[in-house]
Amino acid sequence: MTAVTGPARLRLALVLLAIASGATDAFAFLLLGGIFTANMTGNLVLLGLYPRSAWLTTAAGAVTAIVFFAGAVYAGFRGTRARTSPTVDGRRPLRSIALVGVVLQLAVAAAWPTVQGGRSLLVDCAFIATSAAALGLQTVLAKRISGAAGLTTTFVTGTLTSLMQELAERSSGSRTLQALIVASLAGGAVVGAATVTLAPAWAPTPALVLSALAVVLLFAHRTRAVPAGAEPGAPRPA
Repeated sequence: MTAVTGPARLRLALVLLAIASGATDAFAFLLLGGIFTANMTGNLVLLGLYPRSAWLTTAAGAVTAIVFFAGAVYAGFRGTRARTSPTVDGRRPLRSIALVGVVLQLAVAAAWPTVQGGRSLLVDCAFIATSAAALGLQTVLAKRISGAAGLTTTFVTGTLTSLMQELAERSSGSRTLQALIVASLAGGAVVGAATVTLAPAWAPTPALVLSALAVVLLFAHRTRAVPAGAEPGAPRPA
């Protein structure tokens, strides 16, 4: 895998996004009916577990997550294609999807305390859809800013595979960052589970805060316009 180059804040932002993903999946799995809003592989497996009790409820949540995640990923990649104008700021599309993702997570965090207690399947699916869309946009953001390395922060099977391949072949790459992302996803799940246990009304908040911090790290600085035809990738130092 190609190494991730660029400022340290880019690498830190990827780690923060991975922690946020783990926290989000912990919240969704523990409080939204055992559904993942970042890990679509898990949801696809859940769809096949028809002997489980309440499988139809699980299937409804899993399908909702998959559809909204996939839709957000498609829209995100379409919206961040290479620009042709020599005057356009290539970061603007990335900044837009990053902000939309944070706003979606803010909506989840703001609405969640108001629905404690019994909730209908429709309400749960609304939370699942919003969270999955936010994580879909986060996936696009991570892949774009990591450039040719193509790292992801919402699922890490590929990252773990690349890490083991590079270790086995002793090839150059982004081993340290890959290992940090894998560990951060698990660490984020611990943070999310702890919040669910200690303060369930605030369960979506850690992911919101971490994602917002990552966006600030990525975009709170000046940059030059991206040349015509350039890929809108990682933020560039001022």
